[in-house]
Amino acid sequence: MKKLALIGATGIDWWDDPKKKSFVDLHTPPGWEIGNFTPRHGTHSVESVTDEAYNAPFILEQVVRANKEGYDVILIDCMCDPILEAAREVSTIPVVGPRNTAFHVALTLGTRFGVVTVQGESLKKCMEHGVRKEGLESFCAGVRYLRMPVLDITKKPETAQKEILNESRELIQKHGADVIILGCTALSYEVDLTPIMEELKVPIIDPWVVALKSAIMLVESGLSHSKVAYPLPPKKKINEAPSLKGAFDDVLKQD
Repeated sequence: MKKLALIGATGIDWWDDPKKKSFVDLHTPPGWEIGNFTPRHGTHSVESVTDEAYNAPFILEQVVRANKEGYDVILIDCMCDPILEAAREVSTIPVVGPRNTAFHVALTLGTRFGVVTVQGESLKKCMEHGVRKEGLESFCAGVRYLRMPVLDITKKPETAQKEILNESRELIQKHGADVIILGCTALSYEVDLTPIMEELKVPIIDPWVVALKSAIMLVESGLSHSKVAYPLPPKKKINEAPSLKGAFDDVLKQD
């Protein structure tokens, strides 16, 4: 049995939502187990760089834990890909981010992608930063967002679905997109993308699903991220936060 660590990026356990748990179970292939890793502390959503920074050490703590517990691969459950590079540095197993994966998968399906995320200029900036980070500005038709924040999606999934259709159509017709990427993994289990794709005639990428499939593919192909690109960090003395005492002893702390 192979094991995938699904590491949340917030301080709340999204698996408390039966729809999320059912969605995870639906996409868990035979021969695989998906473990739920929730940071001990953190904001209740990640919608800004500040949210990422606040939650970062507690996400990274779970990355170290997954390595210790013998998991085969890690998926960070957030479209902002918080601490992806740091996670790859401290990890000896592959670490996959939905944003990184979705952007590159999009360019195997079309020539120019657009992103539809949830409400807020800060989250829009997060997606635009990701595009620049990957060097994909010339392949991105733009980032649009819904009129609702991430924590309201579960309350109004039908509204979210209609807005995704409208924003996607705008990106296609006015900005030249030929592939659409959802810009939030919380949309994954709340909306049905099939009717939207049938109407618009373009692929719409669920970043959670493609990241999960990519993570499994890496393990089954015997591949992991390059330790030349992501070397282990040098050990050093640490002025430790009491809540993280001992968490990074094996990977960062110098005796």
